[in-house]
Amino acid sequence: MKNLKTLVTALVVLTFNSCTSEKNLNQLEFLIGTWKVENKETYESWERINSISFRGESYGLVEGDRRVTETLSIHIEDDNVTYKATVPTQNNGETIPFILNTSNAGLFSFENVDHDFPKKIQYEIISEEKLLVHVLGESDQGFSYYLVKQK
Repeated sequence: MKNLKTLVTALVVLTFNSCTSEKNLNQLEFLIGTWKVENKETYESWERINSISFRGESYGLVEGDRRVTETLSIHIEDDNVTYKATVPTQNNGETIPFILNTSNAGLFSFENVDHDFPKKIQYEIISEEKLLVHVLGESDQGFSYYLVKQK
């Protein structure tokens, strides 16, 4: 009977964690679409590919040609919402994971304290049409930029 109770408790915890992760992922739907870095020909585009995953990319326009500079994903992995970034010219082309820190109210902060830079990638909703992105390293030093939603 004790083993059954332990099993039921474990299933309840796993279900709760999974539902929490899906809720957190659903809160990120504001990202879906194409965003332009304010005053630059640089874009970030996101799409939802299934119930647990988003796919994105950063790209620039050079003489009208689209040049992808970074591939991105957000998905549920091990009961966490994980943001993954791959920049072919950095980190030997390896994908770097960042875990959503759910303790920051009003701020979607993806964090990897073991990474050299950035340690945090944060999306702050200014309005439905504008986001403020913070790319932060040690002691929260880094840079920020605005993204403007494209029609």
